[in-house]
Amino acid sequence: MWNNFQKVLEKRVNKKRIIKNDKYLVIKISEDIFNNFFGEISQRFIKIKDYKNETLWIVCENSIWRNEIKLNGKELIEKINKKSKEDLIGKLILI
Repeated sequence: MWNNFQKVLEKRVNKKRIIKNDKYLVIKISEDIFNNFFGEISQRFIKIKDYKNETLWIVCENSIWRNEIKLNGKELIEKINKKSKEDLIGKLILI
């Protein structure tokens, strides 16, 4: 079963085609963008919880990281959408 899932995932990634309902792939792309943007230390303080209806739900451990995401939100959205080659994210919600 794992091999079948892996083949399907590789086909999607290789074709660079993202499906808006594939929340796990959207979350993975978003995590990569966040790590590149803020650095690896952000993994300890920022967790992407969910993706629904073009909205990315993010959990921040402290107010400093929450503020950084608010200040850079538009740029993060643009980078995620550019990497996925689709308009996947419309807004970020911090919880």
